[in-house]
Amino acid sequence: MSLVNRKRISRRFSRVAGAILVVAAAAQAVVAAELSRAQIEERLAEARGKPIDLANLDLSGLDLSRLDLHGADFFSARLAGAKLAKADLSGANFTRSDLENVDFSGAVMKTAMLYAALLDGANFTGADLTDSRIIGGGKGVNFRNAKLIGADLGADPANQGMVPVRAELPDANFDGADLTRANLTHAVLTGATFTGAVVTGARFDYAVLDGSNLSLGR
Repeated sequence: MSLVNRKRISRRFSRVAGAILVVAAAAQAVVAAELSRAQIEERLAEARGKPIDLANLDLSGLDLSRLDLHGADFFSARLAGAKLAKADLSGANFTRSDLENVDFSGAVMKTAMLYAALLDGANFTGADLTDSRIIGGGKGVNFRNAKLIGADLGADPANQGMVPVRAELPDANFDGADLTRANLTHAVLTGATFTGAVVTGARFDYAVLDGSNLSLGR
């Protein structure tokens, strides 16, 4: 085979390979968009105020801001990059969910369950997480000015094995947060900041606070 022919075949192969990659990427995008905001709104309307089931769905990047999703089941759902700002997520279940870079700013998340959730870069600025259960892990999580009154981020001493089940939140931002009566027993909070945070009655027993800024409020 001549060198010219080889070059032609090589160019054709490159074009075909490129086309295959484009089609594959498009197919992946279609699969990722399992539900739209409009479809979720339809489910909410049909549920007539009852919690809806969104478990195991890929909802990455969706804008679900301000929706009433109280009690919704997001078990093992993928929500990376989604917007849930000012949504009602009280009592919602985010167990094993991918919440990387999700915007929860101003959301109502009272008694929400975030067990074994991926939280890297999640933004809970101003969110109400009163009495929530946060046993997830992630770096750079933002809880600035959030309400974490009675929130449980720590290990339960009465129900633990050899390795404590607790929140692992290195470099978290708790500036201005209200952690009144919060449980952070055994929590890993290396490099976290607590400037102006309220920690009245909060438990930090055995918490890992290496490199943290503890300029607390009261």
